[in-house]
Amino acid sequence: MQRSLTLDCNGLPHAPTVLRIKQALVGKKAGSSRVGVLVGADCDHARITGSLGKLASRIELLSGPAPKTLD
Repeated sequence: MQRSLTLDCNGLPHAPTVLRIKQALVGKKAGSSRVGVLVGADCDHARITGSLGKLASRIELLSGPAPKTLD
């Protein structure tokens, strides 16, 4: 299935990532294209999908590089 939208959640903590995903899914029909979600390499995919429940089948988690920190 194709992606119709990609969200950039790279560097966001767990709760804001889940909230942003849920906001993006509001109003989208269940059979429509999946939403791609760019998350950091250190993101716990199982925790995100577990928090989304049935909505997890409507997204595709894509790992990007971990955010750089200022030293």
